[in-house]
Amino acid sequence: MARDTDSELYRYPQRLRETLDHLPQAPGVYFFWAAESKVPLYIGKSVNIRSRVFSHLRTVNEARLLRQTDKITFTETAGDIGAQLLEATLIKQLIPLHNKQLRKQRALFSLHWDETKIDIVSSREKNFALTPELYGLYRNKRAAMEFIRNLADEHQLCLATLGIEAQRRGQGCFRSMLGKCRGVCQGKESIVTHHSRAKDALATWQIKMWPYPGRVAIHEQREGFNDYHIIDHWRYINTVNNLTTLPPAATENSFDGDSYRILCRALFNEKIDVITLE
Repeated sequence: MARDTDSELYRYPQRLRETLDHLPQAPGVYFFWAAESKVPLYIGKSVNIRSRVFSHLRTVNEARLLRQTDKITFTETAGDIGAQLLEATLIKQLIPLHNKQLRKQRALFSLHWDETKIDIVSSREKNFALTPELYGLYRNKRAAMEFIRNLADEHQLCLATLGIEAQRRGQGCFRSMLGKCRGVCQGKESIVTHHSRAKDALATWQIKMWPYPGRVAIHEQREGFNDYHIIDHWRYINTVNNLTTLPPAATENSFDGDSYRILCRALFNEKIDVITLE
């Protein structure tokens, strides 16, 4: 008897041909829907909706999704930034069955360095957009702890000196006995040198503080589209067509890691039109 696998059951979804005809070669977000469903099966984004959707149809590993799909719809955007922000927002709001990433996180964690030790802090405790010396974004404390332990192993840092582990007075840390610490806890390395090495090791993962005094609008436009994405301390608020009527400023301490990654890439690595609002 033939084995019931996705590759064996995969067939090009002929019933979707009609729904594919109207897909644009433009940036935006697209939705896979099951019959009579009020929540999409899958949400994706692309700078070319038509090309991206057709790539799904040629992917054997997505046969299960395609068998469940009855129609495909889309929402165009002015550009790629808007598509990324809209996709991340809708996935968190609607929680589609086949989207495994970009799910809503109640809180994020980071490593806070105060020049003497490292603490694991929550986005509920500190405003990550305004707090200096934060390194990395983690889903939970366990992930943050695993990261700093691996970093210490790689750079021979002392977890006791960093405040992560306890140390007996007058004795070196446990890792120094294993040759995994250069011995700052035994006086073999100065605190200044150790902390300088620790900061250098962490530098790649530093969270950028919000670089503006308040809200900004990122402007994207193409023929027929004129979008202003309102951003408040790395938090995506919404998208408007003009700046005459703006939503109120955010009052809650809310930091979204997905929006941060999208916007950080855009603001620091791309030539985009940024308008300060206040």
